[in-house]
Amino acid sequence: MGKLSRLWGFSISAALTMAAALTTADDSNGTHGMALFPIKGQLIASHMPLHSRRHGHQILLALESDNDKAIVELAQNTPFISLKPEEFSLNRLRNGDLGFFTGEVFNGHFEREGKVQLKSIQFRVANKLLDRPLTRKENGHYRLVHLNSTSLLIHEIASPPSFDQILEVTAGPSAPDSINTDSKRPVSEAHWPERLKEAGIVFRRQLYLEKQDFQ
Repeated sequence: MGKLSRLWGFSISAALTMAAALTTADDSNGTHGMALFPIKGQLIASHMPLHSRRHGHQILLALESDNDKAIVELAQNTPFISLKPEEFSLNRLRNGDLGFFTGEVFNGHFEREGKVQLKSIQFRVANKLLDRPLTRKENGHYRLVHLNSTSLLIHEIASPPSFDQILEVTAGPSAPDSINTDSKRPVSEAHWPERLKEAGIVFRRQLYLEKQDFQ
């Protein structure tokens, strides 16, 4: 084999290796659905995670959109709205490299017979409020996230069976950011663990509860 042939063969091999590396380097590309909550003038989105490499992160975002008013009106007239964004890399979102994306807003769960209400809506990522991997083994651990005039209490999804739960609460600035309630089931106004009471965290309302995806 001549020198040129060897170089040509090497170039093809290198190109194929590089293409394969680019294809597998980011396995977080996909449709990353979100639960959507307008809360006191803020648009909050919670990534719907799964126990999989592609979707295995709980991420809470503050979003902005020129269609805030229409989204708020929709939320006021239905128990739950969800967001189906265009396909993107969750890694880029987590790293702060994805500042904008477009999506559809659904009345209901976008994968469970929800109906599209708003199309081609552009969102800007104003702030990332929470980002954690699904590495917990036991249920009962919660994270507290303070917003402008309220707070969110978010269950850290554990090994199956588990649940994704988000509650709006009242909490003072001295309340712990992380608290183990020792509760193996979702908390509620009727089932409010002593550790939350001792921390001065007061139930206001439940925003989201998902069990089906974590059994």
